[in-house]
Amino acid sequence: MFDPRDKQLADLQTAYADFMNTLQELPADSFLAPLGDWTPRDIAAHFIGWNRITLAGCSALREGAEPFYFYDGTNDYRKVNEKFFMQFPSVSRDELMNAISSTYDVLVHYLRSISEGEWELDTGIVHYRGSPATIARCVDSLVRDYGKHRQEIVEGFLGK
Repeated sequence: MFDPRDKQLADLQTAYADFMNTLQELPADSFLAPLGDWTPRDIAAHFIGWNRITLAGCSALREGAEPFYFYDGTNDYRKVNEKFFMQFPSVSRDELMNAISSTYDVLVHYLRSISEGEWELDTGIVHYRGSPATIARCVDSLVRDYGKHRQEIVEGFLGK
């Protein structure tokens, strides 16, 4: 039987792996170069933080509580992301990639412990865009974010 949770976790793995491969392919002198308002270094710090708070947000939803970072949603999470840029200040691509990897592994281990029944459960928490906040939605947001930032790096520096 088809399990939407497994499909979504596979999509997350693909998006994560594609992003990490792209970050690894990036010429060293591009890691700190501007890419719009951010640099690839900033994007790396962003994902260390988002892997962590996606886990925290999913845990909150399982308890019927609003994820703490929802307050900044209508601000495109600018305050949340600025905190990550300061919290993870390294300029070492390898160090940041290792941190992304370790936080991703912890997140996926946690997500695999969530039952299929809880995956799309509506606990009454509403996302700032107006629809139910679910674990599936949190994971889908992270999948899209990995893809979006990978594409930005590809278009900005790799010309693919």
